[in-house]
Amino acid sequence: MKTKMTMVARILVSVLCLALLLTGCGKTVTPSASDSATPKASDSATPQESSENKPLENVKITFYCVGDSQDMTHIEEAVNEYLKDTLNITLEYECFGWGDTYTPKINPMLAAGEPIDIVFTSNWAANYRVNAVNGYFRELNDFLAKYPAIESVTGKDFLNATQINGKNYALPCNKEQAHNWGFLLKKDLVQEFGIDLKSIKSLEDLEPYFDKVLAEKPGITPLLAVQMDSPWHLLDWNTFSDDDVPGALYNDNRDTKVINQFLAPESIAQYKQMRDYFKKKYIHPDAATQDNFSAEMSTGKYFAFVAPMKPGKAVEMSAQTGIEWEEVFITPIVMSNREADGAMLAIPIGSKNPERAFQFIELLYTDAKLKNLMNYGVENRDYKFIGENRIEIIPNSGYASSGGWRFGDNFKDYLMAGEAENKAELWREYNKAGLPLINLGFVFDATNVANEVAACKDVVQTYYKQLFTGSVDPDPVVKEMEAAFKTAGADLVIAEMQKQFDEWLITNKK
Repeated sequence: MKTKMTMVARILVSVLCLALLLTGCGKTVTPSASDSATPKASDSATPQESSENKPLENVKITFYCVGDSQDMTHIEEAVNEYLKDTLNITLEYECFGWGDTYTPKINPMLAAGEPIDIVFTSNWAANYRVNAVNGYFRELNDFLAKYPAIESVTGKDFLNATQINGKNYALPCNKEQAHNWGFLLKKDLVQEFGIDLKSIKSLEDLEPYFDKVLAEKPGITPLLAVQMDSPWHLLDWNTFSDDDVPGALYNDNRDTKVINQFLAPESIAQYKQMRDYFKKKYIHPDAATQDNFSAEMSTGKYFAFVAPMKPGKAVEMSAQTGIEWEEVFITPIVMSNREADGAMLAIPIGSKNPERAFQFIELLYTDAKLKNLMNYGVENRDYKFIGENRIEIIPNSGYASSGGWRFGDNFKDYLMAGEAENKAELWREYNKAGLPLINLGFVFDATNVANEVAACKDVVQTYYKQLFTGSVDPDPVVKEMEAAFKTAGADLVIAEMQKQFDEWLITNKK
């Protein structure tokens, strides 16, 4: 969530980019779901040739993505073999871990202009808008005009939802275009306890089962909370910037008043609830210092955790973790800016082969075989077919999918065992059910309060882990945090957000 060129050049580039790219204004967009059906497994790469109609020379393409760190050698080898007669690349693919692990590794590389060809970026990892504004990502409009297949898959509105001043600097994954939050519950314990999932409407409804876990299942922690992956998400604040920047609306369009969500009454009430849970041992005693949510949920030592929902979420996470889960939707389905820039691929300014990198990205939207190779691995080594376009993961193959939602067209992913045959239609219905939030399409320009935003981030990073996990008494800590926000200039940040949003609303009334 932080960005870092050389001193003078870097400052000049940042200032020019800030002046030219961000305006605090945007246009209202209503993303529409792709009508792509799940493809046949035989979909394959289209040969690419140079303008002289000669085969392309082999080039190296470096691709850094968020996900579980593991050996990708056999994935690289399979991709290179598959594309040798068409795109002809040597892929070097690496995942660096999640969120707070990925960003500190990627941002310094981007700032140094290292020769990276493709990176994952989003509103929560290697921040898209900040890195684009700092001049670290290439403008992609000319490539999109030359290679229009991506727009035909995502739809123009969804693709343009992430533009900055009319320019595309990254490509959004074609997936769910709305969001809500809910619970994933360990399936064996749901069955053993006889839990009626339809009866679970809130976090409080799980408390009797948390007690049952503690009494009957030693070694199992009732509730997983690591960093911002915690019940905090159930508040689903409609934020204007990064998740660690104060400034948000309620997610029900009740009004247009920007508030500091970290000091809101609902948030303070939840801090107290988490403190109560911590004392009751519902939350792990080391929760405030744990930093790998994915690793923890894959241990099998937790009964429940809060997750972003969509149709088939439990099946997806069961495949990812090797543990069977049941899903429960809790918060309303809404459509926000979070979806479009929640998972994107960008081409850094340091790329030596940007056009070939773009062509590779395009294939992730158009070529089912490549997309599933990158997602699930090699057939009969990492997975096997159990039906037409339906697969089963082979345990302990040495490769575990970190989720197809991270790149390309998610509608081209093979169906997992247990997923609905009409998964694509369920996703379209889910997208249609989303309430468009009042600030959909608005882009906050932090230029005037850049120092204050940075200082506020430091405040949040200082306090949130303890508060979100209940590891401290919230009353004195909230007072300290409130004073720290005052010193950091949170009021100035929120006032600037309110000013820009009010101006935007005048020409973009809902």
